Amino acid sequence: MISLSIAFVFSAKSQTILSDFDIDQSNGKVLLAWTIKSGSICNGMQIYRSKDSIDFVLIEDIQGVCGSLSSPVSYTYTDQTPLLNNYNYYKINFGGLEESNILGIEVINILSNSYLLKPNPITGASDLYFENDNQSEVVLKVFDDFGDVIYREETQANKFILDSTSFSSGMYYFSLENKTTRNVINGKAVILNQ
Repeated sequence: MISLSIAFVFSAKSQTILSDFDIDQSNGKVLLAWTIKSGSICNGMQIYRSKDSIDFVLIEDIQGVCGSLSSPVSYTYTDQTPLLNNYNYYKINFGGLEESNILGIEVINILSNSYLLKPNPITGASDLYFENDNQSEVVLKVFDDFGDVIYREETQANKFILDSTSFSSGMYYFSLENKTTRNVINGKAVILNQ
């Protein structure tokens, strides 16, 4: 499985309780970490998740006094079931006193010998994700209907970016070959140019 993370702050808000709030993901799980400033306390914390940064659902309700009058207190929470191959947005409510910024992260989780082409059909640019935990050299070959290679690219990352302007509209077949393991993954993509 590969995991890719792209974290960003979705909205800026003045914090009085929080000194920091970060998220990261690994193996299809999202870790939230935050610190409440010294001298700040709250009565419970509620962790929310959203798929669109607008409609949030409560995923954890932590009861009790949080924070400390004498020193900063750090907390962590792991979301075991984020929405895979999608963006996940998070915020924390501190006992009704304050809400954190909204943070977002894309959780990409690809099974072995598989790929994710997002979006497909391709109308502009599309990301072609695949497993490459060892950062081996991977060769992408795109074929036309006659089986001729019309595009070739190599990377040691875990994705290629396919740009529709490099192709005419139509159905294309591709292969991803790991040069170390000689493993080949075959797939297809639809390109719609306007």
